[in-house]
Amino acid sequence: MLRYTLAAILSSLSSLAIAQGVSLADVKARNGVQLSAEDLQKLMPSAKVVSYTNAGSTRRWENNPNGTFVASSDSKGSSSGRSRPSSGNGTWCIDDKGTYCATIQWPATPEEWCRYIFKVGDKYYGFGRLDDSAQGSEYEFAK
Repeated sequence: MLRYTLAAILSSLSSLAIAQGVSLADVKARNGVQLSAEDLQKLMPSAKVVSYTNAGSTRRWENNPNGTFVASSDSKGSSSGRSRPSSGNGTWCIDDKGTYCATIQWPATPEEWCRYIFKVGDKYYGFGRLDDSAQGSEYEFAK
């Protein structure tokens, strides 16, 4: 019983850490490097993506070379209070500003965004704007 309680507490703390996000200033202070459009053009095609939202959801997809993907989400931290897994069709691209952009047609609410991607060690963070106070979220990109 104690083991289950401890596991629940640790899980809550890790969710809280993800929910708090990270600022661009934090990433810069950890020697984060912004990926260029050229870097993104090499990294993104066929990349397996894991996106951790600041609300606590984990979403996954694979960037098809033709600019499409099918995303899945555990929907944790959704505003509805329910955490029913969902999926949606999406598209991705690298825009003229050197940001990674995605649209996802989730069943309840479509999503559209562009993120400047920074790398710190083996972790990636995405930011909607290049302002030190901007809050970002964590991503994983793997081939």
